Amino acid sequence: MTSRSEKDIKMWETWKQTPTPDSLGVLITQMKPVIYKATQINQGALSPAVIEAEAKLQALKAFKTYDPAKNVKLSTHVTNYMQKVNRINYQYQDIYSVPESRRIKFTTFNNAKERLREELGRDPTAEELANDLKWSRSEVQRFFSEQRYELSDSQPHHSDLGMHDTRDKTMLSYIYNDLTPQQKLLLEHTTGYGGKKILDNSGLTKKLGMTQSQLSYSKRQLAGIIKEKMGITI
Repeated sequence: MTSRSEKDIKMWETWKQTPTPDSLGVLITQMKPVIYKATQINQGALSPAVIEAEAKLQALKAFKTYDPAKNVKLSTHVTNYMQKVNRINYQYQDIYSVPESRRIKFTTFNNAKERLREELGRDPTAEELANDLKWSRSEVQRFFSEQRYELSDSQPHHSDLGMHDTRDKTMLSYIYNDLTPQQKLLLEHTTGYGGKKILDNSGLTKKLGMTQSQLSYSKRQLAGIIKEKMGITI
């Protein structure tokens, strides 16, 4: 009778020899107990869906670095990589430590900025926002600096996540099916995948119910997942 470890190795060998979306999906499913455990024990400020996505990303890295010649079980090797999952809680805990009153002010600021952008047909200046919000100009400037907008996140782009050719689109179709519902929405409205309307950052934060900081992190994480999986030669 084939042991669990032997079955793991056979699935890994199949994926290594023929690294297709199907073989990877089977291997991920086989490692689901390890991934689930990592998701449960690393609960923190981030949502379970985000933790699970990070665990799957670490599992993929483990598959790529696994060496059966070292006589270590595949599940053990993957488990070792799961130790890296909790780092994202520490890395992004500052996003979630913002007091509720501060979050409300951020929401007010973002709503006013978006409304003025639509009215003016351009980004409002700090002075225009200060007049609209009845805030001091220094406070508006502080909110601008605290949000730390990244140039790459300021406008939506069709190529944000690397769809360049037929192979990419085929691979992206597989990746899409393995994403969380929130990640699917982000993918759709960032790239136009599935014919969905591309939204700017303000539209995305409203659609996904995120802050600007959370959106920036989610974009980086989704791009990382896609980069890792599209690195597989089919």
